[in-house]
Amino acid sequence: MTRLTPLILAALVMLSSPALPNDGQITLVVGFAAGGTSSTAARIIAEAAEQITGTSTIVENRPGAGGAIAADWVLRQKGARTLLFMSSTSSLRTSPQSELVPIGILATFSYVAATRNDAAAHLADYMKEASREEKYRTAGAGSVPHLIATKLFNDYGVPMVHVPYQGSAPAILSVLGGHVAVAVVPFPDFLPFQDSLRILAQTGSGIVTEGWVGILAPPETSAEEVARLSEIFRQASERSQEKLQTLGFKHAWRSGVEARAMHEKDHAQWAPVLKVLGIQP
Repeated sequence: MTRLTPLILAALVMLSSPALPNDGQITLVVGFAAGGTSSTAARIIAEAAEQITGTSTIVENRPGAGGAIAADWVLRQKGARTLLFMSSTSSLRTSPQSELVPIGILATFSYVAATRNDAAAHLADYMKEASREEKYRTAGAGSVPHLIATKLFNDYGVPMVHVPYQGSAPAILSVLGGHVAVAVVPFPDFLPFQDSLRILAQTGSGIVTEGWVGILAPPETSAEEVARLSEIFRQASERSQEKLQTLGFKHAWRSGVEARAMHEKDHAQWAPVLKVLGIQP
């Protein structure tokens, strides 16, 4: 009996662990360049998923068009075991009525409008002093930061010029260098620069939208596989809580049903602004 104990323990571990996709590898596709909010969170989650499943979990960056390129690529992976890892920054270019299957929300974060320390401290005062020639940067046309900035400045009647970038870091550096006035970015991307810049507005104070990072799967993903993947990433989210919070995320696992509801809410909120800007979801 003693000899069988290790085998029995191994069997129990296998029974208690989430089953893997058939190809034994998970690929997280990120719609933005390496180093951004989605990519950073993806790599933290991938490390945890590898520990849970004992197999390879890789991150693949396919930046462009506010995340739409990555979403379209995953949509076309018929029968593949590839996952799309995307934040609200990228998801609004993809309708919640698309065939992508929500697996769950891993974490949430705030958005901030950041400017130089020598600018007016309060949003209303800043807008009064703002010049029509000033520019703001965001991580891509049609992204949530672009929509937030458009609404923010339009509400104050200040038609500033939008300069899109492929990532938040270049946008922030442009503000530091005095090339543009404001950058609207996720808080985790702003955090390393908090001593050099000030926040004009943020989620809960001038900005109503909360960001999220979540998992969506290709169209032909079975219900059984969705359940397996949901359990893998729920556990990965729990294991990554401390690391995510250190980087400015808030731990908030939510199911696939809740993920779809959040996506639908965001899409309904911003669809009118996308239409005004002439951007097709």
